[in-house]
Amino acid sequence: MPSNLSELIDQDSYGIWEDEATFSPIKLSGMKGVVYAGRPIDLSWQIEFEPSGDEFEFGNARLEGMSLDADGYGWATLINSVFQKYHSELAPELQFGDTEEAACVVWVESESTCRILTEVAWN
Repeated sequence: MPSNLSELIDQDSYGIWEDEATFSPIKLSGMKGVVYAGRPIDLSWQIEFEPSGDEFEFGNARLEGMSLDADGYGWATLINSVFQKYHSELAPELQFGDTEEAACVVWVESESTCRILTEVAWN
């Protein structure tokens, strides 16, 4: 994470910082001004990716081997399962509400959970 993240977010008119290169094909974002269930969140973290193309061929085949769909929902199910097994205390922090068939989108409210989330999704 950039050391001047707050400054970068403040410079964006939408209050968003995005990194599409470091974990490509995963896009990492930090966002301010989010309201969830009527509760303001100072800073939220999100990963997003479209599980298609050559770079997902192996991973999608593994998903199908686990009887999961090779789409955003299947990837969300896998990520949630890994968290339930290895990071059960953090699993309730994961928000999958923006996931759809074409894209897996997961957001959390802490940088430390986002770091683990990014590692899980990357691996």
